[in-house]
Amino acid sequence: MHSSMRRRQCGDLIYYTCDRLPVRHAFTTKSGGVSHGDCESLNFGFNRGDDPENVRRNYQILADTLHIPFERFTLTQQVHESRVQIVEETDVGIGLHQPMDWKVDGLVTALPDTPIAGFYADCVVTLFYDPTAKVCAVCHSGWRGTAQEIAGKTVEKMVSLGACRETTIAVIGPSICQDCFETDADVPDAMRAQMGERVAPFIQTRGKKYHVDLQGIQQMTLQSVGLAPENIINSGLCTKCMSDVFWSHRATNGHRGVQAGVICL
Repeated sequence: MHSSMRRRQCGDLIYYTCDRLPVRHAFTTKSGGVSHGDCESLNFGFNRGDDPENVRRNYQILADTLHIPFERFTLTQQVHESRVQIVEETDVGIGLHQPMDWKVDGLVTALPDTPIAGFYADCVVTLFYDPTAKVCAVCHSGWRGTAQEIAGKTVEKMVSLGACRETTIAVIGPSICQDCFETDADVPDAMRAQMGERVAPFIQTRGKKYHVDLQGIQQMTLQSVGLAPENIINSGLCTKCMSDVFWSHRATNGHRGVQAGVICL
């Protein structure tokens, strides 16, 4: 785990924060909610077969703990693409209090008291904050979104709101590590087709299988769009290695809830 990451606990709720982010934020675990069955206990996904009222209660628990407004939670839909949306006042609450009217894996906002959330259970969720312009963002990427460089597109969208590349901080949250992310040839082939040989150092061949370093590719992408290396923090937490703490799609064969990466100005 990176030295700036902190494990927090409030009652039964367990989550992680990063010292480098001076705003309210969290990377949740699977502990501290009211869900049951495969989603026990802190599930933030409405598409996992969980009781929607339990999911809403989980959001309320997190909002109360972080002192963020429950009624302004705004969510990504996560379609494994690279669209990034700026959250305006009319968008506030989409996914939780308004219908899910967009298909976006990244959100950017300069609105105060507006928590934005992306979701993970092996995928990479990255939180962003620029102290110069007071802009924050979240993006979700599996290997497809990583190959489409959604992290870089998120930074560009932040810049359109006045963010400064040199001062923007990015924290790569808990996600599947290279050792655990074993694939067939189709994944590295597709990533090479999208990104070229830049990704070669992040792909290892082990027998007939391949192991891809999604966090490493994310870091490379963020540096390529102008973020300072010292402002890119990899949490160093693996959802599959730590499947007793985090939901992991691979560890559970898909029988699981989802965590949230949340940030709020």
